[in-house]
Amino acid sequence: MAEREACGREMLDGGVEQILNNRHSAIRWEAPLLRVDTAQPPRRTNLAGQGMALAPSLFAPHPILIDDSMGWRGTPVLVYNVVPEAEPAAALWQGQEGESALPALLGRTRADVLGALRETGSTGQVADRLRISSPSASKHLTILRRAGFVTTERRQNLAVHSLTPLGEALLG
Repeated sequence: MAEREACGREMLDGGVEQILNNRHSAIRWEAPLLRVDTAQPPRRTNLAGQGMALAPSLFAPHPILIDDSMGWRGTPVLVYNVVPEAEPAAALWQGQEGESALPALLGRTRADVLGALRETGSTGQVADRLRISSPSASKHLTILRRAGFVTTERRQNLAVHSLTPLGEALLG
C-alpha cells in the first residue's frame, strides 16, 4: 500500500520517468526504452506505448524485467525490490539463528521442491532428489506453477520443470 501511494505521488510530481528512475539504481527510463542493468547482459526493451506492470517485491534480489525476450506473452512486468538497496531483503527473511524463513513462508517441503529446481528436472527427478513420493512432488510443483514460480513443459512422456524468473528471485 505504501509503495502504491509513493508511486502515485511521484506520478503527480514527475510522471512515469520519475517513478521508474526512482525504483532502483539499475533501472533507467530513456523514453521509449526501459533499461535494466541487472540482467545479464543488460537489457533494453522498447515499450512504445504498450504499457508495463510494476510489481514491487520483498523477494527480488535485484530488478527483473519479464518480457517477450524471456518467452513471456503479455504486458511486460518490472519486478523490483521495495527494500532500500542499502538494506538487503534477505535480512528480512532470516530467522533468529540466521536460517532462511522461506520454509516458514511456503512450508518446508514446498521450499525444498523450489530449491531442488535450481537444476531443471522431471517430477520423478525432483521426488528422488528430495526422497519424497512422486505424487507429493507433483502436488507441490502444481501449486508452485500456479503461483508463477515454476514452469512446466512436456518432453515426450515427461513433465520437465524449471524455475521462472520469479521463482529464481524468490530463492535469491
